[in-house]
Amino acid sequence: PKGLIGNKFEDYLTNSLHGEGLFKTRIPTTGIREFDGKLGNVWWEAKSGNFWTKCTSTEKGFGDFRGLMGERKKIADGHGATLEVFSNTPIPDVVKEWLTEKGIPFTEILF
Repeated sequence: PKGLIGNKFEDYLTNSLHGEGLFKTRIPTTGIREFDGKLGNVWWEAKSGNFWTKCTSTEKGFGDFRGLMGERKKIADGHGATLEVFSNTPIPDVVKEWLTEKGIPFTEILF
């Protein structure tokens, strides 16, 4: 998976985990929210390329990430699912700390 970006990394996860790919769920307050994939009651977001550099380069970028991931976690929780993050690039420590604090598991697939 190293070097796969965007949909290619998402497809890799879906195929290797034998899950379902991109899906949408309707929520009353904001309409529709997309998730990158799921397997049973585990829903995931896939992060690749230079996402983490962009995400953590400004406080606004990191704030937007926290807001969207927090919303996704609440949605997953409301459906009896867990939300996980998969990344094929190293996740910065500040992001790992935040994810851990919020109870969002993460996996780095760096090979």
